[in-house]
Amino acid sequence: MANAKKQITAAPKDASEALEQIEQPKMNWKVLGLIGVALAVVWVIAGILQPSIGYVGLIVAAVLSVIALGFLIWIWRLTRKSADIAAILKGATDKEGRLAALEQLRARQSPGGKDALNAIAQAQLVAQEEPAEAIRILEGIEINKAPAMVQDDVRANLAMFYLMTGRARDARELANEIRLDRQPQAKAKAMYAAVVAESLARTGDAEEARKLLETYDPKDKEFGQVSGMLLRAQVYTYTATKKRGRAREAMDQLLEVDPNMVAAFMQKGTRPELSRLAKQVLASGGALPKQKMRVRTR
Repeated sequence: MANAKKQITAAPKDASEALEQIEQPKMNWKVLGLIGVALAVVWVIAGILQPSIGYVGLIVAAVLSVIALGFLIWIWRLTRKSADIAAILKGATDKEGRLAALEQLRARQSPGGKDALNAIAQAQLVAQEEPAEAIRILEGIEINKAPAMVQDDVRANLAMFYLMTGRARDARELANEIRLDRQPQAKAKAMYAAVVAESLARTGDAEEARKLLETYDPKDKEFGQVSGMLLRAQVYTYTATKKRGRAREAMDQLLEVDPNMVAAFMQKGTRPELSRLAKQVLASGGALPKQKMRVRTR
């Protein structure tokens, strides 16, 4: 029996499918343990040296302990906030759920929309239907004043929306500031890499994009839906480097991940060779709607 024809639209895959897979943020107990051990060593050394240097060592140890405690409290509060936002997004599995989640997030947002985590969540919820609104929300964040751990999240998400709306130059400016080594989570780092690589490929540095993408395998199960973003970046990269066979291979794989992402290449403003390739891939995969033939009768 032939496979059923895939139903597609030019829009990205329903956001609810991605939101259901959101990972709850967790404290990195290994790092916290190392901090605790380091402080213990400082106190031991201060105690040993106390007869020689007096209370100076103990004062230094106390100051370092207070600083570490403040840092741990800040990390804990940020983690709790992330977990609360993730819990809200988990319920956004349909249009009504998204509206309810947006209402909750807006109620919790700080004056002036300065809470970066909250703003990212709002942007993700509205992006499917109102990409311009998602961009407006993220552009309202003063990135350099956001928590250091969140700054690249803002840059990556805003750059992604710029790429989706044809603003590759604006995306490149943000991509230049993203540092992959600061992101410990594999899925988030792969998302950063996809955004950076596509930005490079679409602004004249396709060779650098290729080198970056070679370190990420879209078939890695750990990447989840980010695999689609990596494949999309591959399509742009291999097209720019004249490797049309590799571009076709990447788009064929993208069709299996999300036909809507392939259909997006047929939108107005896309380079003609990419639109033609997308049409060929959709047609060969049985996902391109056939035009109905009208029969004129006399």
